[in-house]
Amino acid sequence: MAQIVAAADYTERIAAVAERIAEAKEQATVLALLTEGVHALGAEHAVFVSFIRDNADLSACRFMLVCEPGWCQRYIEAGCFAHDPWLAYSAHHSEPIPASSLQVHDAEGQRVIALAQQNGFASAALVPAHSGAGHSRISLLCLGSSQPSFFDGEGFGRFRLGARLLAAELHDWWLARIRRELIVKARITQADLELLRHEHQGHSSKRIAAELHVSKSSINSRFQRMNMKLGVPNRRLAARLAVECGLLTG
Repeated sequence: MAQIVAAADYTERIAAVAERIAEAKEQATVLALLTEGVHALGAEHAVFVSFIRDNADLSACRFMLVCEPGWCQRYIEAGCFAHDPWLAYSAHHSEPIPASSLQVHDAEGQRVIALAQQNGFASAALVPAHSGAGHSRISLLCLGSSQPSFFDGEGFGRFRLGARLLAAELHDWWLARIRRELIVKARITQADLELLRHEHQGHSSKRIAAELHVSKSSINSRFQRMNMKLGVPNRRLAARLAVECGLLTG
């Protein structure tokens, strides 16, 4: 890795890819740019996953793969999401690290790592991306190499700068996409936003029903329908999502 990152135009090439991601309209374009960025960084494979913190429901996850797609299917079928130590790290830390620096002792976590190693991630780098304090949507750019210890040697400092830039642009692009989906595809209405505003303020169904002059069961039913539209398991996360996407003020 040290030889790759020593190239004079290393940072510039990655920055150019990141800039084009910000301007992209379609997911296929972003995936092509991710592939280009991964190779510019010196990695062979990558998985970009965006998820809601403390949610074990894969319906709230978004994946982009620059690797053998069967791994993702096996990962889901094996229920790895709830036991993934790399995702757990990204949910609570923002610093890019070589995955080998994590101490994983539980059997389930080791099983998840072994599955990754069997699919081209003999060495991996973890690059989290967060939106800021109070935001629950987290992203992780996991970069892989078939060469053991590839990310453990010299040059990781410069690599980390480029990888962090790429991860941040991908994270921002996904948030913008989710915002468009909420407005256009999910057809979130002003009445929906009013409910979400109440939830964000911690109001109970009983209180909301009293203020809107409807029944408590009606409020609960409306929240259930809205959760389905947003692809989240509960109203608390629905309100968080609305805040993150700029539909509600935090």
